[in-house]
Amino acid sequence: MRLTELIQNNSEKARVSLSALIKIILIISIIYAIYLHFWRLLFIDVLLLLVLFLPYFFNKKYKIKIPSEFEFILLGFAIITFFLGSIRGIIIQTFFGLAMGFVGFATMLILYKNSKIKPSYLLIMLFAFSLSVSLGLISEMLKFYLKIFLGTELRIVDYQYSMMSLTLVAFGALIALIIGYTYMRFYKLELMDDFIQRFKKKNPNLFIEKTDSPEELLELIKKGESDKIEFKSTLRTNLYTYEKDKKIEYAVLKTITGFLNTEGGTLLIGISDSGEILGIEKDKFENTDRFLLHFNNLIKDKVGREFLPNLNFELILLENRNIMKIECKKSDKPIFLKTEKGEEFYTRLGPASIQLTGSKLIKYIQNSF
Repeated sequence: MRLTELIQNNSEKARVSLSALIKIILIISIIYAIYLHFWRLLFIDVLLLLVLFLPYFFNKKYKIKIPSEFEFILLGFAIITFFLGSIRGIIIQTFFGLAMGFVGFATMLILYKNSKIKPSYLLIMLFAFSLSVSLGLISEMLKFYLKIFLGTELRIVDYQYSMMSLTLVAFGALIALIIGYTYMRFYKLELMDDFIQRFKKKNPNLFIEKTDSPEELLELIKKGESDKIEFKSTLRTNLYTYEKDKKIEYAVLKTITGFLNTEGGTLLIGISDSGEILGIEKDKFENTDRFLLHFNNLIKDKVGREFLPNLNFELILLENRNIMKIECKKSDKPIFLKTEKGEEFYTRLGPASIQLTGSKLIKYIQNSF
């Protein structure tokens, strides 16, 4: 095992262990605060626990993976707060607003990225700010009703503290707004840009190129082939012999499994390597339904019926020719292509699909799934 891999493996184990330890300490602290009616301590610990559970929540609920570097920052922040004394609440509440503000920004940017609506900076900022303040308000309401349930006397200082807490959360959200707006409009902060690139790498399915019109498809074709875009002239026809050719089908399936096993991507059938629009008509099917049925059966037989949900495919009419667009979303488990020789495993390396075998295959699966 190389030194870098050893460090990565050990750092991940250390992160998991440290995360579990801090969460246990916080839960014990919450129980202690409830027992002794230390409401301020309870509120602070609950906020911190919510922040620490965010990466797990997004991964479990929405299959969104947060880079481990961000989790290390959260853990480091949690440890530091144990030594902040009387200003602990101020720092945590502000940080909570800041963190929720960035979550709001990330959510809106992903939604805009995967839709055709033009981004509105005002709406993005309003959503980010509203999310932070709303969650802060919910936590204050829960604290208020918990006191009523337990029969604790409500004092004027409790209301003052609630307003101060909400103000600090709003202040943190405001900081997030300023940083986010600066990033979107004026200056790409290196640290933030690096985090976004890592986030994209861990969640490739959120950033697949979307095309809903002929104009957008033309723009996609103009970009040319890359690690996430590939062209195929036909699905099954050899354009030199004009006969059906299993090798052509194999090349298409190889590309699809390569996308599925790596970071996803888009395959266009009916487009030559040079970007010429040929159309699926070159495959000489009776009609488009027959073409789609044949493609569907190929995936079921050679890739697996269970992986069909990872593919979004449609026909788009372009210059009086039908183009097959296949959006491939990264799979959660390794996908093998069934051939006459057995099962084969492909990944993407630049604009090509390459086969992995032996120790390279084992290592890739261990690191990627």
